[in-house]
Amino acid sequence: MSYLIGCVIAETALFSGIAGPQEARTFEFFSVLTAVLSYWLVRSGMTRWLEDPGLTIVQMLVGETMAAIAYCQFHEFRGAMLALDVAVISFGIFNLNRCRQWMMSLYALVTMGGVMLWQSLEAPDRFPPTVEAVHFLILCTLQVVVALLGAEFSELRARLRSRKNALEEALTRIQDLANRDSLTGLYNRRYTQELMDHHISLQGRSGRAFSLALIDLDHFKAVNDTHGHATGDQVLQIFASEARRVTRESDILARWGGEEFIIVMPDTLAEGARLLVDRLRSSLNELRIETLEPPLQIKFSAGITEHRPGESSDVALTRADRALYAAKVAGRHRTVVDLG
Repeated sequence: MSYLIGCVIAETALFSGIAGPQEARTFEFFSVLTAVLSYWLVRSGMTRWLEDPGLTIVQMLVGETMAAIAYCQFHEFRGAMLALDVAVISFGIFNLNRCRQWMMSLYALVTMGGVMLWQSLEAPDRFPPTVEAVHFLILCTLQVVVALLGAEFSELRARLRSRKNALEEALTRIQDLANRDSLTGLYNRRYTQELMDHHISLQGRSGRAFSLALIDLDHFKAVNDTHGHATGDQVLQIFASEARRVTRESDILARWGGEEFIIVMPDTLAEGARLLVDRLRSSLNELRIETLEPPLQIKFSAGITEHRPGESSDVALTRADRALYAAKVAGRHRTVVDLG
């Protein structure tokens, strides 16, 4: 828009006979070239790797320089160039920090003030020194006002950014509290149900199967009754840690309730789910809680099933629960697969 205003001023000067065709057309050519080139560089993504991908400072430097040149060429309209100069400085008011805003205002004062001084010495008939002094005073006032506004906007952006980061951190903590079990750090039952429904939706589009395993820690009530709830909590945390270690990043591991856990395994058939559960059992077989006498080994029973396309999560969970019950009846510390 600043370049467009400059082109309108140049055309007006040419139409009024104040400026020659060469001066006006040269100014318009470089105005259009700069506007198109800067727009293309930003929109093409070529500047994304730069610290200032919008080329704010570069565009302001070019704009200020061209405004100073136009001040010389269109001397009858040079008062309008003061407004154009301020418009260029205003371009960075939302992007630049306090220091850079003041630096750009200083550059504008130096370039435009230098042109005013030079022209008042070289051509005092066209650029009377008293008039140029008034123009420079006006320019200083406008630049200071814009720089102060820019500084205020910079501080406001910093405060808003700080508040935004604090809100994002708070939201993350709230989501973790809402979605995770406080003792084990695993997903809770409510959130896991949502994730399962999401995978069912994906399965309907892709046709990929997923399996789930319901796991129940064997004789957990006896652990609580014999060693206390603190030891029971420790058992749950150890199991969660080992399960987290052996499962894949794509697997959904959650505390289903009490001493029950669930593992949802996307893109996995029942046999693959059994291998993962066996790997978890082997890992736990090597662990003992040595602080107890005798040392306690963590054992579990598991029921595995595959989710069938078109069925609800409740149907698959019922089948997995049935397999888990069969594992308990068969003597615990084992895995049963129920494909229905």
